Amino acid sequence: MFTLPQPSKHVTDPLPLGSLVSPSASASDPGLVVVIPTSGKITYWESTASAATMDLRIKRNGVELSIAGMISGETVIQIVNAESAGFVLAFSTGRIAYMNVRDGQGRPAISVQFLRSGNANLGGGLFGSLRNALSSSAMRGDIAAVRAARPEQVGEREVVLATTKGRLQSWDIHRGGHATVNGEAESREAIVMAIKATTPALTDLLIEGFEIHDFTFTPKPVTEFHLSDQDDGTHLLLLTSMAEREVSHYFLVEVVLKLDGLLVGNIRSIASYKTPVNRRAASKPRLFLPNPGLIAYIVFDCAVVILSMAKQPDSPDLQLRLESHILPQAFEDVIDFRHELDVEIVGSGMEEPHSLSQTADDPKSQRYKGKHPAAVLIVRGGGVVRIAATDIHKLASSDAQKVTAKSKLEQAVFFGNLEQNPLSFTVRPELQFPPHQVGAAAVELSQDILRSESPHVKDNLAVDKNLKLRSTALRDLAKYLKTSRVVLDRLTKWKLLWDAEKIAAATVIWRHYDESIRAKPEGQKRGLLAEMVEFIHENYKTEPVEEAGELDRVRHWFIKDIWNLEVAIPWAYQVIKYTFQDGQKDAASVMNLVSEANDLVVGGIHTALDFRSANMDLYGLEGENLEYGILQAGYNDLPVFWTSTFFVTDNLRKQAGLTGTLLTAYWEVPATEGSPYAEDLRKVRRAFPDLLDISIRSNTERTRWNRSQEDQHFHEEANQLMQLQTDVEDKQILSLATDLGLTDEAIDLAEKHELLNVLAKVVLFGMEYTSNKMCEPGSGRETVEQWKNRSEHFKKLANGYFTKFGTKWSTALFEHAIFIGEMDHLLNRWKQQQPYLTEFLRSKPEYAKISWINDINEEEDLGKASSTLIDLGLNRETELWNKKIELSMGKMALLASRSHSQTDGILIPDGGKTELTSVHNQLGLIKIQDQTYEFVRPSIENAIDENAELQLALESHGNKALGKQPMFTRLLADSMELLIKHQAMDAAKLIDLLTLIGDQQAEEYDEQNFHNHRFFLALQASRYGIANRDEQILTQRIIWRRCMLVEDWSAVNNTSQKDDQQVQDLLSNTALYQTLKACFNARKFILISFGLISF
Repeated sequence: MFTLPQPSKHVTDPLPLGSLVSPSASASDPGLVVVIPTSGKITYWESTASAATMDLRIKRNGVELSIAGMISGETVIQIVNAESAGFVLAFSTGRIAYMNVRDGQGRPAISVQFLRSGNANLGGGLFGSLRNALSSSAMRGDIAAVRAARPEQVGEREVVLATTKGRLQSWDIHRGGHATVNGEAESREAIVMAIKATTPALTDLLIEGFEIHDFTFTPKPVTEFHLSDQDDGTHLLLLTSMAEREVSHYFLVEVVLKLDGLLVGNIRSIASYKTPVNRRAASKPRLFLPNPGLIAYIVFDCAVVILSMAKQPDSPDLQLRLESHILPQAFEDVIDFRHELDVEIVGSGMEEPHSLSQTADDPKSQRYKGKHPAAVLIVRGGGVVRIAATDIHKLASSDAQKVTAKSKLEQAVFFGNLEQNPLSFTVRPELQFPPHQVGAAAVELSQDILRSESPHVKDNLAVDKNLKLRSTALRDLAKYLKTSRVVLDRLTKWKLLWDAEKIAAATVIWRHYDESIRAKPEGQKRGLLAEMVEFIHENYKTEPVEEAGELDRVRHWFIKDIWNLEVAIPWAYQVIKYTFQDGQKDAASVMNLVSEANDLVVGGIHTALDFRSANMDLYGLEGENLEYGILQAGYNDLPVFWTSTFFVTDNLRKQAGLTGTLLTAYWEVPATEGSPYAEDLRKVRRAFPDLLDISIRSNTERTRWNRSQEDQHFHEEANQLMQLQTDVEDKQILSLATDLGLTDEAIDLAEKHELLNVLAKVVLFGMEYTSNKMCEPGSGRETVEQWKNRSEHFKKLANGYFTKFGTKWSTALFEHAIFIGEMDHLLNRWKQQQPYLTEFLRSKPEYAKISWINDINEEEDLGKASSTLIDLGLNRETELWNKKIELSMGKMALLASRSHSQTDGILIPDGGKTELTSVHNQLGLIKIQDQTYEFVRPSIENAIDENAELQLALESHGNKALGKQPMFTRLLADSMELLIKHQAMDAAKLIDLLTLIGDQQAEEYDEQNFHNHRFFLALQASRYGIANRDEQILTQRIIWRRCMLVEDWSAVNNTSQKDDQQVQDLLSNTALYQTLKACFNARKFILISFGLISF
C-alpha cells in the first residue's frame, strides 16, 4: 500500500485510474501507470516495487506528465491496456487518446496524443484537440466502453470504441502513435430492429430506450457464431438493453463492424436479469468472454449473469431459431449479492485458461495461471471473488448443464448460511420456477440429503457429525422455502417434514446405540441394532463397499439408509421374538435386548413426534391440528404416516405387551439364576410408560388414517386395531398401577389419551388400595397419615376429572364402580357429584333398581322414582317376585306424588287412574300366575332341582290329549318352565299354560278347585295382558274353544239310566259350565252369537 503523488482535491472526485505495464527488459516485476482523472496527471513506474517504496523517500524511479489539451471539466474515464502498441485513454467528452510510457529505445517516457475520427494520422496541438473534441462530442455521446482486441502482431493492436447510443468505431493502433480507423457505424437502428424482430413483445418500445453498456471481441477460431464466416471486419459481442418502465431487457448481440458498415447476427435475450442499471454504482456493467468463448460473464453492480455461448447440438428447432437470428436458451444463471449488507462490485476482470492463452509465456512472470475461464470481482464488503466455469466442454453436449429448481435449492441450502457470505441465494423474480417444480425439487433434494447422496454431504464424517450436517441442511431447506414463500402443496410439506423427522429420530437412536456400545465390555459389543441391520432385507438397505473402507454395517446404515427408518423399527421386536423363540438367550439377555429395543423405538418415535409438533410452522403446516404429534383429522389426501405403518404399529403394540409380561413376571420377584439384572429391570420399568405412550399414539394415528380411506377394508382393519389396542391399554396401563407400583404414571398416561375407562379403574384401584393400607393393623400414625393423604389425592383427582371430562368421566367411573360391586359407595361416596350420578343412573335403564333409590333419597323426586319403578316392572323385569314388588312400590310412589301434587293445587285428570291402568293389569297377571303356581306347587315339593321340578310338574299336570300334538306339548312345557322358575309370564304364555294344563291325578272336580276356574283365569289374563281389542277377542275365542274341547261331550250326552239330578250334576261339573258360572258371578257380560262366545 502506498500514497499517490497527486491526491484528490475533493472527496467527490473520481478515483485514480491505473494499469499494469508489461515488465521491461531489466525488471521482473510489471510496471505501473496511474492517471489522475480530473487533472490528467500521469505517473509511470517501471516496476511496482519502486512505486511501493516511493512513500518512504528511498528512491523515486517514476516519470510524470500532465495531459495537454484537456478541456475544462473534462475527465479521464478509462485507461485501456493495448500493449504492445501502447495505451488508450477515454475521456468524459467522448474523445480518446493514445498514450505510450516508453520511447523508441524502451526508456520510460510518457506521451499522449488525441485520436481524430476518419482515416487520418494523429494530430496534436491545442487546435487539433479542440477540433477533435467539438467534432466528437456531438456525434458520439457518452462512451460505453473502449476495448483492445487480442494481440495478433507485435507492436499492433485493434481498439474499438462504443458509445451508449450505438456508435461503434474501430482503430488500428501501432507502437509510436500511428492510428487508422478501419470501421465505423451507427448500430442503434439496426440492432433495435433486429431485437424487435426476434422479440415481438418489445415492438412498442422506443428506440430512445436502447443503450450499449459494454462489448467484447469474439474469439473466432474457437466459437461458433452466426457471422463467423465473415473473414473481414471486427467481430464483436455487444451487451445492450431496451428500457421499459421499471425494467430493462438485456441482450447479447453479435455484430461485425466493417469499414463500410455493420452486420447484425444472432441475438441472445437475457431472461434471468431485468434490473435497470444503477447509475450511481462505482462501476459500469461489464461483459467478459474468456477463451475459449463458451461462457460469458455479465457483471453488474450487485449481480453477475453467467451464460453459455456454446453451440447447441443440431436439431430442427435449432435450425429454425438460427434462421431467425435467435439463439436457443442455454445455460443461464445469476449470482446475486446481498443488498442488505451494502455489498457492491467495484471492479472486475477475467481469467482465461493458461493452456488456451494466445500470448507467449513469459518465464519471468509470476502471475496466477488460471485453469478455467473465470471472472474475478473486487467486491466492497466481500473481498475478491472468483467465479469460474469448471466443466465448459459439457456446455456443448446434449447433456448440458441447466439451471433447475433443485440446483437453486442446493445453492441456498448448502451455501446460503455460511458466515460472512456476501452472496444472496434468493431466486430472482426472473428465474422463478413453478411451485410444483420447486416442490418436486425440494422433495428430491430432501431425499438426497436423507440418503447422503448429495455431493455436498460428506459420507466419510463421523456418524454424529454426518447426522448433524444433514439435520442442518434439511432445516435450512425448510427455512429457505418458508422465506421464499413458495406455495407448496400439502403433501409436499408433509414429505419434507417426515424426512426431517427421520433425521431427528436417527440422531437419538445413534446416541443410544453409541452409549450402549460404550458401556458393553470388550468382546460383547454386538447389540440389538447390529442384529436389526442384519435382518433388514437387502432391498431396504445399501450394502457397504469393503474396498472403500465401509466395514461397519451399523454406521453405514445410519449414513445411507435411515430414509427407510419405518422398515427398521419393527425389527426391534422381531429380533427379540426370534431370539426368545430360539431359546438362545437367558432371561437376563432377553431383558437387556428389551431395554435396547425400548431405547430405540421410544427414542426414535417419541423424538419424531415431538419434532413434528415443534416444527409445523416451519414447514407451513401451522393450520393442521395436532394432538401429541398426531394429526387429528385430514388424512384423506396423505399416504400412511411412517410413524404408523401397519408393521410399526403392530410391532409397537406387541413390544409393549412383551415388555409388560416380562416386567410382571420378574418385578419384585426374588432373583434366581438367569434372572434379569436389577439395573436392566429398573430401566425397562421406567421406560415402560413411554413405550405404552408411543404405542397408543402410533395406533391412534394408524386408526385415524384407516378410517379416512374409502376402501372398506381399511375401516375393518381400523376396528380390529382399536380392539387389539384397547385390550393392551386395559391390561398394561392397569398393570402399571397394580403390579409395577407406577400408579401416578398410569393415571398420567390414561388421562393424556382420555382413556377414561382405564383411568376409572386405576383411580378406583388407588382409592381402594390406600384405604386398605390405612386399615392395616400395626401401622403407625405417620404411616396412616401418609396413606390418608395419598387417598385424598386420588379422591381429589377423581373429583377434578368431573370438571375436566364431564359426563364421559362420570359414566366410566360409575360403571366401573358398579362392575366391582361398590353399590354402597356409589350412593354415598360421590355426594359432591350428585347431578352427575343422577344423570348417569337415569340415562341407564339397566341401573333403574339403583336409580329409583337415588331419586327418593337424594333427589326427593317421587314422580321420577315412580316412573322408573313402573317402567322397570312393566318392561324389563323378568323375575316375578321383583316385578310384583316394583310395580307395587311404583304404584305407591305414583299415588304419593299425585297426592303431593294435588295438595299443592295441581289438578290431575281422573285422579291419575288412567296412568295406573297398566300397573293394575300387570298386577292382575301376576296374581293369576301366583294362583297357578300354588296349584302346581304341591306336585314339585319333593324335587331336588329345577329340572326335576319341571319333570314332576309335567307328570302331574300334563295333558294326555296333546300326545299327538307336539307343538301344543312344547307350548305347555315352555310355559310350565317359566312358571316353576318364577319368571314373569306375559298373557299369551299364561293363557297357554292355563288352557293346556291337564289333570292326570285328580278324580273329580270341585266347584272351588283350580280346574273349575282356569279358563275363567285365562279370560281374565287376556283382558289384563292384551291391549289390542281385535287380538283380545281372537284370544278369547281360542280360550272358549279349548274350554269346550276339554270335555268328552259324548259321555255327557249319554243320559241313559241316569236320573235328572245325575245329568244335572254331570253338566254342572263341565269346564264350560264352571267358566260361565264364574263369569256370571263376576258380573261379566257374555254375548252368544252364532255359536261363538265373546268375553
